[in-house]
Amino acid sequence: MKYFVLLCDGAADRKKNEPGFKTPLEAAVKPTFNMLSYRSFNGYISGATAKFRADVDAAHVEALGYDPDALDGLAAFDAASAGVMLEPEDTAYKCTFVSLSEKGEPYAEKELAGCPSDITKEETAKLISALNKGLSTKIKKFHTVSAGLGCLVWKRAPESAALAAPSDIHGAAGGYLPTGSAASRLVPMFEKSFDILKDHPVNVKRRERGLLPLNSLWLWSPSKAPGFEPFAEKWQIGSGTVITRSAALSGAAVLAGMKTLEAPMTDGAEDHALSAKAVTDEFASGADYVMLHTEAVAKAALSGDRDAKIKAIEAVDSLILAPVYEYLCGCGDQFKLLVHTVLPAPYEDKKFADEPAPFFMYNSQRAEVGYKPFSELNAGKGGFRLPDGCGYKFTSFMIRIPAPVEKEETQAEDGQQQ
Repeated sequence: MKYFVLLCDGAADRKKNEPGFKTPLEAAVKPTFNMLSYRSFNGYISGATAKFRADVDAAHVEALGYDPDALDGLAAFDAASAGVMLEPEDTAYKCTFVSLSEKGEPYAEKELAGCPSDITKEETAKLISALNKGLSTKIKKFHTVSAGLGCLVWKRAPESAALAAPSDIHGAAGGYLPTGSAASRLVPMFEKSFDILKDHPVNVKRRERGLLPLNSLWLWSPSKAPGFEPFAEKWQIGSGTVITRSAALSGAAVLAGMKTLEAPMTDGAEDHALSAKAVTDEFASGADYVMLHTEAVAKAALSGDRDAKIKAIEAVDSLILAPVYEYLCGCGDQFKLLVHTVLPAPYEDKKFADEPAPFFMYNSQRAEVGYKPFSELNAGKGGFRLPDGCGYKFTSFMIRIPAPVEKEETQAEDGQQQ
């Protein structure tokens, strides 16, 4: 049995009660999505948990079959993605760069100007290097993870309450800084980072280009090593590969003992074709399980561009899903194919929503009565929902569900069983 999982973040949207309105998922011309949905098990999976609401990184960990609520944070995945394996005494922190006001006020009174995403990995590495020169010691060091993201690994770090994410900050930074017994060791790092970064050459050039300076670090989501049971042992399926550009998902796969590949960029047809080829190459090389994570649809949704979101869904359909499905049909093995939209990203909101996401699962051994087209509305007709905090259980359902005896069924045009 082969298993293919396509994570298509943000494909779902929010339905409007307006005559003739179609969500991007409904409006997109996507024959492969629709055909497979019609023959598949449909439903909704919540990507939200008690600890993590509308957090796409946590939802990715769930998609691998691990419970993020069993973790104290997500930074260990960023560290693993950067090649840093935590020791038992180590704590990892996510390190994001933010832009704070520069009016000479005390750090706690500085206002958040923004959390710029227009930063390259090269610029990130230069800022991380500056932080290491000014803040690292024998027991704590910064590491570059990806564009705009680093991590701090700290041996015997002080225990702290939950740290605010950059997206939580509204107004002055002081109301979101670490509190409690750990504050005396954590807050000075925030304050010193401003002095280190405000006049860094990277920020001098950013100001010249009319961009916000990345003048402070922001530490959050601390975590210890999660101690994952290896994926292959957990599900007894042989080798598995994850193809992604997400640091958290890549790190989670590394800690689960899986092979990881960096997904191509998502800016054109050639990139999508390379993604599909990477999947089929892995199956041809003997992989039993391949997960491909594409950010193309989410990128369009988070920019607020409805037309771009529709086009991205159509590109994923024709350039990724169609060729992978064709390969699996001809590979000689039975297979299951899961399309999971992870978290909705309404294009009007420009952010991920704390709402369930539609999916369908195709089983080459079983004739299902599904619905078409694949949409938010039709996924709900399947009647299957995994509630908050249970999304990680679907991997067990997908891999261990027995293949039932095939039954003869007839289908109406709308997918309803007769």
